[in-house]
Amino acid sequence: MRRAFTMLLAGAAVLVASTATAAAATEDVTTPNATTAAKKGGPWSDPPPAAFYSRQPNSAPECAPGYTCMKIKAGSQSWYYDFWYFDYGYYSLENWVGHGYLNNRQTGGATLRTYDAAGRLIECYASDPNAAVSNPDWTPVYTIQLSAARC
Repeated sequence: MRRAFTMLLAGAAVLVASTATAAAATEDVTTPNATTAAKKGGPWSDPPPAAFYSRQPNSAPECAPGYTCMKIKAGSQSWYYDFWYFDYGYYSLENWVGHGYLNNRQTGGATLRTYDAAGRLIECYASDPNAAVSNPDWTPVYTIQLSAARC
């Protein structure tokens, strides 16, 4: 019985390892967590975004209606991370440095606000269903807020 249990555990470890390898190959995380970003040494947010995609090209993020999508350079890498936010609320940003992209396609006039380390408003971005893209400097931004309140 013990040998069968050991073999079962070994099989489960192989399954977990192969699943992790497959996930790393696609580089897309639909159920994001801080461990993923920490392993990659890149930016993250707390709470996590609704969707997270890595190894993206240097171009404006594709963004579905209803979402606010942001793109930030992956440290010294040549590729970018895409963060898609959907729920209203505050998000604390970690390791967001340099210029990136912002595409606020929330509906109903919802806004995205950026705040500095002291909690002061930096900018308020109105939603744009036509997918206009901004190019903000993320370095001074410590917190973002998705809100139904207009700018």
